[in-house]
Amino acid sequence: MTAGALVVRTDFADPAAWQRLCEVLATPTEEGFLPAVVPVDDPAFSGLHLAGLTAHLPSGYHHPLLVLADRRALTDPELPLLVAHLRDPATPTVRVVATRLWSVENNLSISNLDFADYLRSTDPDGVHRGF
Repeated sequence: MTAGALVVRTDFADPAAWQRLCEVLATPTEEGFLPAVVPVDDPAFSGLHLAGLTAHLPSGYHHPLLVLADRRALTDPELPLLVAHLRDPATPTVRVVATRLWSVENNLSISNLDFADYLRSTDPDGVHRGF
């Protein structure tokens, strides 16, 4: 069982971008919030998409989210991660800027908000940057 949502690196072109993402995720907000995440940095996942990654999830993985650090996430300055809700595979994914991942992870973990709340609160480019 994992202690948080897996953040799986699928693009290995820019090690500095991955390091920057890990630093952002480990930096508390002004209010002290952090996402409960486990970074996964394994070249075996290079280029995989959501379907390929879900097939590799550990049997004890019960977190409702799976987060992908794909090419788009690691090449955009806002680091817009691709977030999938695993409880309902038919639910669309949503992009979330790394600085706001704490909100999605924290609120879904305690059932304070639904994934649909984040889907409805994306900007016109499909990225959630906050409410």
